[in-house]
Amino acid sequence: MQTTIYLIRHGEVHNPEGIIYGRLPNFGLSDKGKQELEKTADFLKDKTISQLYSSPLLRTKQSAEIIKNKLGIEEIQYSDLLIETGTSYEGRKFNSLDALQSDVYLKPLDPSDETIEQLAHRMQNFLNKLLATNNGKHIAVVSHGDPIMALKAVIKRTPLEFLPFKTDHYVQHGEVYEINENVGNLSIKQVFKPQ
Repeated sequence: MQTTIYLIRHGEVHNPEGIIYGRLPNFGLSDKGKQELEKTADFLKDKTISQLYSSPLLRTKQSAEIIKNKLGIEEIQYSDLLIETGTSYEGRKFNSLDALQSDVYLKPLDPSDETIEQLAHRMQNFLNKLLATNNGKHIAVVSHGDPIMALKAVIKRTPLEFLPFKTDHYVQHGEVYEINENVGNLSIKQVFKPQ
């Protein structure tokens, strides 16, 4: 049986100071972000989703709650494997980086900062665990932009190089990618973007 995963980026974040929020607490959805996720949840209503997973950060929790309430799903399961990239740049201002935020990966501030390869590896671990235990189910997963892009690169078998990783139709707030697994073969495609 085919397993389908709907991989969703959280909604826009309330961040008037332009802080690189990364894994910092207390960065929740803006009003626009809540509206984006209402539209995303409407799109998911007829997808027979039986399980919902989320990163444990506030913005993804709030996004998952909107989906849970609209779809009538019983509970949200949280996984640290879905969390935002670990970077020492958090707490600084976005305007201190270039438009692609290349410094985060190309000029890490600390040896413990997460690489694209490490990010891809943990997202692939999450996906493998999910597929191993949910044959034939439809599942929604709420995560962050860079983790989603890393998993997209793994599934598409594109190089984990910075430029294609950041520029291959970068996932927008509330956007949904559909991952299908059929007899061990994986495919990924964009299926929804809030307008």
